[in-house]
Amino acid sequence: MSAEVKLDNHNAAPLAAHPTEKKRPIFEALKSMISSKTSLIGLILIVLLILVALFASFLAPHDPTQGDLFSRYKSPSGAHWLGTDELGRDILSRLIYGSRISIQVGLIAVGIALVIGTFLGAISGFFGKWLDMLVMRVIDILMAFPSILLAIAIVAVMGKGLTNTMIAVGIVGIPQFARIVRSSVLSVKESEYIEAARAGGARQFRVLFRHVLPNCMAPIIVQTTLSIGTAILDAAGLSFLGLGVQPPKPEWGAMLDAGRAALQTAPWVVIFPGLAILITVLGFNLLGDGLRDAFDPRTKK
Repeated sequence: MSAEVKLDNHNAAPLAAHPTEKKRPIFEALKSMISSKTSLIGLILIVLLILVALFASFLAPHDPTQGDLFSRYKSPSGAHWLGTDELGRDILSRLIYGSRISIQVGLIAVGIALVIGTFLGAISGFFGKWLDMLVMRVIDILMAFPSILLAIAIVAVMGKGLTNTMIAVGIVGIPQFARIVRSSVLSVKESEYIEAARAGGARQFRVLFRHVLPNCMAPIIVQTTLSIGTAILDAAGLSFLGLGVQPPKPEWGAMLDAGRAALQTAPWVVIFPGLAILITVLGFNLLGDGLRDAFDPRTKK
């Protein structure tokens, strides 16, 4: 009898340590991301962008919408560090305030794609059958169009403006989230703990949203981070074509569109907004790559 008791106590230790072991992959992923120089650079760029957007009213030296026709196309100087545009507006101030629009577009557009795409992908992969076929065929239709062309078509129907731009960019991002979530749900729903939840009498939607989706968060987080940079780039492309954010709002794509006529005589009007877009998208891509490598067990030694 004593031997049996010792054996039971010996087996109890690993069971008690099991919850701790479940947390280790998350800590290892975060540690791997922090130790990666590229993901750290991306994180620093994003934090700086957010700080600039939050404190734009304190950092901007001039009113971003107030112009001076006597100061048109002034080159960078002490009065205007990055020069002025075609209406004499300070480019630095417009870039600083433009960061607010870019972050707003990125977060709201990706939020739309995240919510709708995750829901569609989850129910498609979990319930399968005719529902899976119907949802995936709609997703295939959306993916048949190049993203920028689909966004142009949506904005052409809905009209120009910041709100419609965010909606259009969000709709364009739905297929990526739907497919990623569907593939993750398909691999998770056959796990033993899912079968145990079903055997315990849990309802289908409770199993889906309480047990399946939480175990699909890693690819969703990575896709969200990468999609923010893509959304900012798509929104800038729409504004560059005159279909996105309208003047006098200081949006980076609109600034590129307004300055392309003076590219040879005043290149700073185009260079600095282009660099702002480049650095922002690069920051989100670097962070997304770092998250993907951290959550991917195949990259770990």
